[in-house]
Amino acid sequence: MKVLKKNFAYLCSSVFICGKRGLLFFSLLSVVSLGLVSCFGLDRDMGLVKVPDLQQRSGITGTQADPAPLDPFKRYDLVMAADECRFFSMKVPSKWYWKIYLTVANREDMRRGSLRAAIASATPPWSPLPATSFNKSFDLGGREGDQVVLAVGNTQDDRLAYLQLCQTGAPLHITIQSEVSATSALMGPGDNSQAITATPSE
Repeated sequence: MKVLKKNFAYLCSSVFICGKRGLLFFSLLSVVSLGLVSCFGLDRDMGLVKVPDLQQRSGITGTQADPAPLDPFKRYDLVMAADECRFFSMKVPSKWYWKIYLTVANREDMRRGSLRAAIASATPPWSPLPATSFNKSFDLGGREGDQVVLAVGNTQDDRLAYLQLCQTGAPLHITIQSEVSATSALMGPGDNSQAITATPSE
């Protein structure tokens, strides 16, 4: 009976120790896995690991037939790659304007990347805003970045504005932020000129 008790106690002790070792092993394995994933992401951003262009695409997208609607309160981070175009829309109320703050960066060293950004023309035409443009072309070398403010003013009834982005060459990291606001410059006599602005939250 004493022998059986000793064997049982030894078995329980062994199971407990193995259980602790197994738990420790799986914990270490999880930490190592997370570290490898983090290192892979860092290496990819630094260009140390080659990821096919097509697999780098990320972020909101839309087609010419079905543009993706943008929320003026949101910031959008995209990666455009493998020579693609994306289309977006924004509702611009009457007597309001839409400003697009566009930041573009090429994180590769050896390839150039290009982007064509344009707000589609409309009938009647959009009104221009000071110090902004309807379109912009980016041609970025390795590790270069640039930014621009595109904008349209709407003196007509409420209507949609459309933004087109077309990328070629190296994958590009793009940030889109919007500002939609009323302005006295677009209002006629007697209109309320108090500005109401929708800007993205951080």
